[in-house]
Amino acid sequence: MQTRTKLALGLGVVVLLLIGVRVFLSLATPKEIEPRTRILQMLAEGEQAFENEDIDGMLQFLADEFSWSGMDKQRLRNQLLLFFRNAQNPRAELGEPQMEIFAGRILVRTPVRIQWRDPNNPSGVNSRDFGVVEFEFRKFPQRKWLIIRYDDWRLIRMEATQMGEIPL
Repeated sequence: MQTRTKLALGLGVVVLLLIGVRVFLSLATPKEIEPRTRILQMLAEGEQAFENEDIDGMLQFLADEFSWSGMDKQRLRNQLLLFFRNAQNPRAELGEPQMEIFAGRILVRTPVRIQWRDPNNPSGVNSRDFGVVEFEFRKFPQRKWLIIRYDDWRLIRMEATQMGEIPL
């Protein structure tokens, strides 16, 4: 009789553990956000990260396959390091984004302009107009805590009408 009680108790504990793991995973998995809202959120967070000189904050939204004017993710990191080392008070100005949403792909076009102060000439403000920049986002599988899988958007490509590297 006691063996049956122990077996039933053991099975009950296992079932409760499995239910607990399932509930935890469902609560911890990021909820899917409407694509337009998510892209606007990423653009705003990227703009804020630029102004805070937070390179990792900007690069978190880039896919490993990212490209812009011949630059990959690592080269862009190096360019940003040089730019932030030689610029003060960077500001990014994005115009009203125009979006085209496809299955698994979003194109965003918006005018982009950056401004900064030159530390060698504190009274002078420099700026660079990139014209209309096209951002291409695609959905990629992501992982949270190595066990929770979800899909999120990542920037894979940028093209500007007035190309050029980040000014140094």
